[in-house]
Amino acid sequence: MMNIHVANQSPFRVRFPEANNRADNIDLAKKYLAQEQSLPAKKQNLFTPIIDDLLQQIIDCEKKIAEGEAQRAVAADEMSGLAQRNKELVSSMLKTIAAAYPDRPAKAQEWGFATKKETANIRTPRNQKERLAVMARYITKEESRPEAERFTIPALAEVIDNYETCVAILKTRDAGRYQREAHVNAANMLAKQLSQYLQLAAGVIVGYDYKLDIKKDLQHWGFKVIERRSGGKTESNGAAPADGSTNDSAGSPDVSDMMPDLTN
Repeated sequence: MMNIHVANQSPFRVRFPEANNRADNIDLAKKYLAQEQSLPAKKQNLFTPIIDDLLQQIIDCEKKIAEGEAQRAVAADEMSGLAQRNKELVSSMLKTIAAAYPDRPAKAQEWGFATKKETANIRTPRNQKERLAVMARYITKEESRPEAERFTIPALAEVIDNYETCVAILKTRDAGRYQREAHVNAANMLAKQLSQYLQLAAGVIVGYDYKLDIKKDLQHWGFKVIERRSGGKTESNGAAPADGSTNDSAGSPDVSDMMPDLTN
């Protein structure tokens, strides 16, 4: 936590977005930069280049997040049709093996199936992970046997094709998911830094441009400026909150009559 207290008698205070609110900090940074870019270079805030760089990094992360999610969603959609066909193939495999060894159900274990301890009957795979594991073992077993002895139902070529396609799609889906998660984490960390630098930039404006006097003109940079009332309460757009609260949300940092409070 970082606090910088500056005594002043301004009738206004400034509220900042929560550090973990990525969307609001991005929005504030865009408004801030738009105002800074309208000023001569010599009058721009010393933290502006850092804010610009952090924003661009976050925007890049946001693109990677969207790309990863799209990749995951497309792969998941493709997988749904294949998963149904896998159920049918595994069911066919089970029936064929059961018919081939009616008195020896444990033989099915050689093709990847499990058997029930109580009845010794062949157990049907319960989910996609189990079905793929059975298919992988089935393929290995069938390829190890002489071609003339291989089961014809289902066709081994179709089992191989479905299995390999599923594995490839699942890898694509997982890669998209990992990309999204990694860049969400990176974007959140960058957003926290961005939040701090935006608060520092506001402090510079108040301290350097406004001589420690908080002014409503800070709104030009996108900062939320709220008017104070007597008794320590504040007004936003001319009215105090119904419950008398002066916070946008719990723990929200602000620049008030004794600040800028640059808190994260």
